[in-house]
Amino acid sequence: MKAFAIAILLGIGVWVVFLWPKLVDLPKIGHVTEWTLTDVGEHDVSLKQKTKLITFFYTNCPDICPTTMLDLKDLEQLMMEKGVSENKYLIIAVSLDPTFDSKDRIIQYKEAFNISNHNWLFLRGTEAETKKFTRNFNFAYEKKQNGFLIHTTSMYVVDSDDQIRAKHDMALGEKSVNIDEIARQLIQLIEESN
Repeated sequence: MKAFAIAILLGIGVWVVFLWPKLVDLPKIGHVTEWTLTDVGEHDVSLKQKTKLITFFYTNCPDICPTTMLDLKDLEQLMMEKGVSENKYLIIAVSLDPTFDSKDRIIQYKEAFNISNHNWLFLRGTEAETKKFTRNFNFAYEKKQNGFLIHTTSMYVVDSDDQIRAKHDMALGEKSVNIDEIARQLIQLIEESN
């Protein structure tokens, strides 16, 4: 009986040591092929070789986008509490409405949320560049006649090699962004890239 228990414990030990890390690897679900969008801020930050969280927004959004921004501020705080420096990762917010969302309008939006960290970038491009960029993520959106946009409510964790590794929900109604899971994945990818 004792030998049987030892064999089971050894089997579990082997499984944990050799198989568990492979089971928690994040899959590669896509790839960002190019970064043609421009940061509206004054920061000179390279998008290459950094772990990133990509989210999409438009400044006229009445609900999902602003509540997501608030949750992402909590994510930044959580990362700081876990000892992760802001120079180790990026939060990238991409405007879906570059016609309305001028550089000045996006800067005002950013200031309204008191976002000043150098690792939080707000990108915009032309309509064509934005459409092309969202295709990397299979992210769908459409601008209606009244200027309102309907859009997919997903965000994406991207590794330092620009591989899309995870997809998360934006804040929706009473449901907040799962910042604990995103922080865990960002930290995992940061450690993998070192």
